[in-house]
Parts: sequence; C-alpha cells; structure tokens
Amino acid sequence: MISEWWMQNGLTVAFYVAVVLLLLIYRKKFEFQGIVALRKTNFGVAFMKRWAKKRKETFRLLGYIGVGIGFAGMVAIFGYVFKALYDFFFQPAAPAAFSLVLPGVNIPGSAIVIPLWVLIPLFIVVVIHEAGHGLIAKSFGVPIKSTGFVFFGPLAGAFVEPDEEKLKKSSDIVKYAVYAAGPFFNALTAIVVVILLFLVINPLSLMMVSPVGFSVQQVQPDFPAAIAGMEPGVIYTHVNDQEVKTVEDLMDTLTFVGVNQSIVISNDELSHEILTVEHPQDANRGYLGVIGLQSEFAVNQGVPEWLYFTLRGIYQFLFWVFVLSLGLGAFNLLPLGPVDGGRMIQLAFTKLFGEKAGMAYWSKLGFILFMVILLLVFGPMLQAIF
Repeated sequence: MISEWWMQNGLTVAFYVAVVLLLLIYRKKFEFQGIVALRKTNFGVAFMKRWAKKRKETFRLLGYIGVGIGFAGMVAIFGYVFKALYDFFFQPAAPAAFSLVLPGVNIPGSAIVIPLWVLIPLFIVVVIHEAGHGLIAKSFGVPIKSTGFVFFGPLAGAFVEPDEEKLKKSSDIVKYAVYAAGPFFNALTAIVVVILLFLVINPLSLMMVSPVGFSVQQVQPDFPAAIAGMEPGVIYTHVNDQEVKTVEDLMDTLTFVGVNQSIVISNDELSHEILTVEHPQDANRGYLGVIGLQSEFAVNQGVPEWLYFTLRGIYQFLFWVFVLSLGLGAFNLLPLGPVDGGRMIQLAFTKLFGEKAGMAYWSKLGFILFMVILLLVFGPMLQAIF
C-alpha cells in the first residue's frame, strides 16, 4: 500500500522537497515574510517601461475599462461566495466551490486535482497578472520600483512593486485602474485563450479523430457511481445497451433519468448497474455522482499520432491557462484586505463613508468574508476526511 502510494506521489513529494531545499540553500538571496519568500530583481522593468511609454494611451484606456470590469467581477464573485455558502448548508452533495490548490496533490474535498506540470501555466498566469499591474501603473506615470519572484511555501509566483508613495498621490481613478489591472489582464488572457481553443486548436484536433466513448474525471465517494464500481479515466461506450460515443450522446440519454432509477453503464469488459439518487440541485432529476464528463477519441487512420497528441498537449496547456486565469482573476477580486478587490473596496468605502467609518466597514466586510471562505475551504475537507 505504501509502495503504491509512493509510486503515485513520489515525483510530487520529491519536487516540493527539492524546492524547499533550494530555498534553504539560497535563503540569503531571499527576503522572508513568514512562509513567503521574496527575491527582488529588475527583470522585466525595462520591458514594461518601454511598452507603457510606446502604447501609453492604449494601456490607459485598458486601465479605465478594467475598473468597470473589476467592479462587475467583484459583484459576481461576491454573489458566487454566498451561493456557495447556501449550497454548503442546503446542498451538501454539490462540489466544493473553494478549495486549496497544490498541483500534484489530491486534497480531500477538492472538486479538482491539478497535475504537477500545471505549475508552468500557473506561473505564466501569475506573470501576466503582475505585468498588468506594472504596465497600467507605468502608463499613468507611477514608477515601478522592482519586480521579482515569490514563493508561497513551495509554490512559485511573481510580483511587481509599484511606487506606493507615488500611487497614493495619484487620482482615485488611477488607483482603481492599477488595482484592477491584474484581474483584468487575466480576463483578457482567458478571452484570447478561448478564441484559440474553440476556433483553432479544437477544430483541428477533431478533424484527426473519431469519437469512441466517454469517461469521467472524478467519481464522488459514497455516491451511486462509486458504489457501483465506476472508475475515473475508464472509457465507457454504452448506457442501457445503447451505444454512447460522446458526452453529448450521454447527456441526451440521461436527460429523462429520474430518481431511484437503475441504469447500466458499460464497455466491452466492464458493466456497472447504478441506482440514481436525487440531484443536489433538482429534486426531479437523477444523480450519479460523477464530475468532469469528457468525450474520448481514437486517432483516424493515416493521421500521425504525434501530431494529434502535440495538438492535444497544446490544448491541455491552454485549457489550464484559461482555468487558472479565471481562478486567479476572480480570487483577486474578492473584497479581502491585501488582494486587489480588497484595495478597491477600501478606497471606495473611505471615499463614500469617510476615512474612519470607511476603514471600519472595510475591516468588518473583510473579516466576515474571510470567515465564510475559511468555512467553504475547510468544511468540505473535514467532511471528506470524517
């Protein structure tokens, strides 16, 4: 059992141990703030200065647009938090809305498991986020003091440090634009990636393959699919003896499946009889307890497999850039103290209610939201463990 666990997780453990050891060996080159390690540099500063000067009006316009998008996104993520809180208490079968994310590690209660290699697109997304802050700040004449690398424990990231004193003296719209720039650049990245995926990569990939069935990414413990023995990653081809080649076919087949109804999901070697339960979001629908349905394909004859798998690799990479861009941008719009949304709300509250009352309201809102998110993060983890 131990050897099996080590075979599945050994690379992840070795990687994170190596990162921690390197941080300890080169600790004199870093500034430590608790578990956060900073390495200040001037990397990228010249690039941001040059482009902010060359496209000053463009970046200023993006900064203004970003303010509106930032506040709209903040309202959306705020609503998402309280929808998640409702589901936590009244829809316990719903997937966790928030979870700790550590690539390569399966965290109990988490709705997704991120592969270790996703550290690469994560780093790229963080760099784009911070570059957004730097470009917008410099376009409005706010100097960039430094850039650098940051480690949150074993997780690597990047930062851009604008001149805070200069920023404090800037107009309110400039402050809002600089604060909102990171999430807005993440949103722009997500839009560009979606265009590439759905208009270029996906059509090219689908021309090279034929559908052969479907699989699921996760099977929720103690739900019908898990009880029946259904496993993630296995390609299934039939539902109730009816051939099902794609997720679309599967959804059509399951559309009228109700509660306490028996269905058989199978392939040439396996067969699972599943008794549905009530769907957590619709009492009239049956529920299997699977997450991440996806179509499976076989490469067409005459198509070089290396070409198809290269395109699929690009697709997977860009997919994670998209997911992480949305996730990082949304998280940073939460009206919590140190993140971008928190700074925007702090400024808004002090202008609306005055310095003293505004800071008091901001602190109370941040505390309540922080406690809610702690519950949403650790509640599903504890439920999964116990």
